Amino acid sequence: MNILGIGGFSHDSSATLICDGRIVAAAEEERFTRKKHQEGWPENAISFCIKKAGLSVRDIDHAAFYWRPWSFDSLRDVWRRVRYFPVHPIYSAGFLLNTTNDMAWYLFHLRRLKERSGGRAQIHFVRHHDSHAANAFFCSPFDEAAVLTIDSRGEWATSVMYHGKGNRLQQLHRINLPHSVGVLYLCATNYLGFKTGDEYKVMGLAAFGEPKYRDKFAKMIELRADGTYRLDTSYFTVQHSPGRFAGYVSRKFTDLFGPQRTPDGDITQFHKDMAASLQATLEDVLFHVLNGLQQLTGCKKLCLSGGVAQNSVMCGKIAGHTKFDDVFIQPASGDNGCSMGCAEWVHNQILGLPRGEEFPGCYLGPEFSEKEILALLEVAKLRYRKSSDVAADTATLIADGKIIGWFQGRMEWGARALGNRSILADVTNPEMTNIVNRYVKHREDFRPFAPACTVESAGRYFKLGGTSPYMLKVVPATQEAKDKMPAIVHVDGSARLQTVEKDKNPLLYRLLEEVSRLKGIPCVLNTSFNIKGEPIVCSPMDAVKCWSSTGIDVLVMGPYILEKG
Repeated sequence: MNILGIGGFSHDSSATLICDGRIVAAAEEERFTRKKHQEGWPENAISFCIKKAGLSVRDIDHAAFYWRPWSFDSLRDVWRRVRYFPVHPIYSAGFLLNTTNDMAWYLFHLRRLKERSGGRAQIHFVRHHDSHAANAFFCSPFDEAAVLTIDSRGEWATSVMYHGKGNRLQQLHRINLPHSVGVLYLCATNYLGFKTGDEYKVMGLAAFGEPKYRDKFAKMIELRADGTYRLDTSYFTVQHSPGRFAGYVSRKFTDLFGPQRTPDGDITQFHKDMAASLQATLEDVLFHVLNGLQQLTGCKKLCLSGGVAQNSVMCGKIAGHTKFDDVFIQPASGDNGCSMGCAEWVHNQILGLPRGEEFPGCYLGPEFSEKEILALLEVAKLRYRKSSDVAADTATLIADGKIIGWFQGRMEWGARALGNRSILADVTNPEMTNIVNRYVKHREDFRPFAPACTVESAGRYFKLGGTSPYMLKVVPATQEAKDKMPAIVHVDGSARLQTVEKDKNPLLYRLLEEVSRLKGIPCVLNTSFNIKGEPIVCSPMDAVKCWSSTGIDVLVMGPYILEKG
């Protein structure tokens, strides 16, 4: 049984292929087109997934799409725009035309897929939040769990609560538009001078401030006894205006906080405190919802997905602020992960098949052989040397202060580089954060970097219960980590940790062992192999381009080592 999942048509387009219950391949379209948050039909990602499985389109039995464009919920959203037509007629008309255009393309591409399959592929339209929920629960190691999807919006819902058991998900409750804590965070992000999609920057900025304005944000949120919440929409205009052109907040919001920051304006202490207050408000709302969900289900295990679930600072605090003792967060929690979720929904919920193999981890993308890498190096006439022990040689380079572009194995699934498409550096150099931010990533100085650490040593350096293989939780660093690893400890004493297991990534694990032998610490700075505004590299050519145009000192692809100068 071959099930193809298609997600993120409006942004973060992706594809996933499940064969007989096993996730064979998954990739985001942006990695192939090199356009960040690529929207539309994921032609390249689909082709990769089918080729990786050794199949053709005619072998696809079911195709799942992550949205129900003509559902009652979708029509309610359209009607909401119609209602606001007198307030902003140009934007409302544009929205309706764009929605109609998108729906036409959905149907065109899906019909074409069915025709290419010889009429074999059965098409399924899965609700957006059901895709998120399936992506979390059916990929988790839990047979039973509470499930929360929390997003800015998806059709009409913004947050949905489920009870998962075996191969079934039962919806318990949901919060609908316009009540969305994701929209609140988005609007305040724009107020702080950042664009949509930059919420993670605000999360990093929050560490430099104090939540002095938490009480003001509390005026916008009503926390209800049943574990839900309501948003006071009078503070926002996003529901009826083109926010990125006209702003997302109303006069009432600016009367409360003052004028908003321009994108090129200075970041003052007020902005830092504002970010801290926003982050604290998000956490207040989420923990309120989670505690209500735990009482409703009685479960001690939690699965979390949706765009808001990518807030790693919040995720790192769940165990300490709720009664859940085990949490699984889908590594691709945003719309990029919906292709996997809708395929899992069809396998489990629609076809009623037994749950498939355990989630294999994030190494699900393309890989390139030593022969393919060498062919590029020869054609490009690049100077290189072949290492007989690439882990040991790379560790020596890191110990010498070099910044490494590390390209190995299959590309990661999701937003985090986990040691196959990574930039690696020495954690003991206190200047390394500034060096990588300014000369490699070309991004804001306040942005922190993550550590990759062997799972056995993680507890010594970080206050972590369990493991963190997907770099999804920000946790407190111990004093030893603060003293020895200044490059990866944020200003508030925290770090977004990746724990590395020997059987999951043997080469990265051995690299960490070699670094430990040289530096005494089994840890490296690990950030995604890309620069600001670009997707993570996918192919050897992408890696060479990024290496040659940035401050990365050394490129390591397979066994081949390339040094500048």
